[in-house]
Amino acid sequence: MEVKIPSEKEQFCSCPPTGYFDNFFTYGLLVVLSWAVPWSVFGEDCLPGGNLFGLIILIDSCVLIGLLVSSIPLPKLPPLPPLLGMLLAGIALRNIPVINVASYIDTNWSATLRSVALTVILVKAGLELDAGALKKMKGVCLRLSALPCLVEAVTCAVACYLLLGFSWEWGFILGFVLGAVTPAVIVPSLLILQEKGLGIDQGIPTLVIAASSFDDVLAISGFSVVLGVAFSTVGSTEEVGLTNASVFTNISTNELMTTTSSTEGGDSNAGELALMIFRGPLEMLGGVAAGAIIGIILWYVPNGKQKHSTFNRTLLVFGVGILSIFGSRIAGFPGSGALAAIVAPFVAAFKWNETKVPVSNNMGVLWKIFEPIMFGLIGAEINIESMDADIIGLGLAVLFIGLLFRTLTTFAAVLRAGLTLKEKIFVCFAWLPKATVQAAIGPVALDTAKKLNAPEEIQNIAEQILTIAVLSILITAPLGAATIGLSGPVLLRKQQVVNEGTLPLNDQTAICRLVEQERRIPADDGSETIEL
Repeated sequence: MEVKIPSEKEQFCSCPPTGYFDNFFTYGLLVVLSWAVPWSVFGEDCLPGGNLFGLIILIDSCVLIGLLVSSIPLPKLPPLPPLLGMLLAGIALRNIPVINVASYIDTNWSATLRSVALTVILVKAGLELDAGALKKMKGVCLRLSALPCLVEAVTCAVACYLLLGFSWEWGFILGFVLGAVTPAVIVPSLLILQEKGLGIDQGIPTLVIAASSFDDVLAISGFSVVLGVAFSTVGSTEEVGLTNASVFTNISTNELMTTTSSTEGGDSNAGELALMIFRGPLEMLGGVAAGAIIGIILWYVPNGKQKHSTFNRTLLVFGVGILSIFGSRIAGFPGSGALAAIVAPFVAAFKWNETKVPVSNNMGVLWKIFEPIMFGLIGAEINIESMDADIIGLGLAVLFIGLLFRTLTTFAAVLRAGLTLKEKIFVCFAWLPKATVQAAIGPVALDTAKKLNAPEEIQNIAEQILTIAVLSILITAPLGAATIGLSGPVLLRKQQVVNEGTLPLNDQTAICRLVEQERRIPADDGSETIEL
């Protein structure tokens, strides 16, 4: 029986409307309500010129532009990530004179919302860390997680010192900002290739996805330590405290005052120098220990048999993350907050096993809410008029020099991974995109410098770091998605299925990937096979 598809006129005129027009009216109504409901509660703050008005327009615009960008048809390529549209929307709403509503947004609101978004990223990263994959892949996963990130951080630090005139600590801050890759681009692109059966036998999607999470954790940890060291030598022109605008730094106002004081004796100065050097690592250890203890508590509370255990676990890990990020600053140990927010859900997931998946999915829903907020707000921090063309050019040079050394190191990291030359090249391409971590920690140095009322020179350096972080997203996110999509079918081997669903067992990486799920049996010809 032939089914008649209604025309666009029939879809529009029908009651209720159907198809495209149904979606149009539904989402249009939601956009109107996104402004009308806050206006009915907060009044004038939701009118043009108000803080909430700027936030509402920014978020709605980011969602819309993100959907449009991801809907652009690209033959033989994965879709562009929505975050690109969100970032561009934020930049436009700050810099185009007629529609620069982002200038209405209060800076404290902006920084706090970005801190909450960072918390969502950290908790989700902790839940998605796969200890089993790390144990199984051992050396190659560790090498791929650590070596490219550390080499890129060191390379960027040297390049910044030589090209931009940064001090070493500020060079390393930018290095760790740029050193992380983004699962937001890598995972969707690899899943498309995985659906086509590419690279599965060699475990490439599993390796890259698992290593990307550890790579992000390393970059965030290194950033938090170096940021504290950098600001511990920076004086402020007036006494100010850390507020919600900073995410995690290893400094307090009293440390700033005492570090620059000239009235302290030699022993006191030596003690302060030791504290400045060891404070960051000590806070790292404290954050790991606190997160581990909280994670163990979450093994037993709530009980897995509880009726709403998944929902309660989601609330608990998110609450612990918020408390870690914001509470650690109040306690005077802000550098430990980010690590505690990662370690707590990671340790908790050991006991939760497979039941961690719905909790991670719930955090994914939260990320869908905060993603346009984060990328829109970081785009709104960019002031094009204040940019220096020379600085942008040198910043791009730093970025590409770092990517070059990162690529070479990535190739070296997978030399003994049982991959072919083409597959090693593909892993190098997959290890390029940057986005989420750069958006999360890129503005932190500038937020901290402003709140500490640091000298103008320091604020200018922090602004340059933010600008280079945004440029890295705009360049590497689409470039990475394109290279993964184009090179995957050329460089990766397709899954081989022969003789009633058996796979030749001729690749040691395939053994590592499948041995836990499949049963090994002898074939008629004496060769070893795995039956699916």
